[in-house]
Amino acid sequence: MSRGTKAPFKRYEGAKEKDRHVRLTKSMLDSKAFKSLKYSSMILYIYMKLWACGKIEFDYAKSLGERILSPATVTKAIRELVDKGFIERVHFSNGGGHTPNTYKFSTNWLDYT
Repeated sequence: MSRGTKAPFKRYEGAKEKDRHVRLTKSMLDSKAFKSLKYSSMILYIYMKLWACGKIEFDYAKSLGERILSPATVTKAIRELVDKGFIERVHFSNGGGHTPNTYKFSTNWLDYT
């Protein structure tokens, strides 16, 4: 395929040939930090990457996570992702005006011990 042409997804990769995807590297998957995440935090992180569409900084409302996890689990997962250096909170909304929180992906997980 020529440069700029995207290969369609294989059937085993999903139901759609043209779909959104996330990028996870082997070094991240093999890292001590990623392996130490709870399953719910891993899933939420993957959904956050999907939601962000390749952007480093993104808005993410708790209600988005509540489509796949319980409200309490979303809160705990976000806290773990922040604590272990996968995301940083840029803007915290107290819920007034239904404004989502703003996060950014972080490289601090590389220093996790």
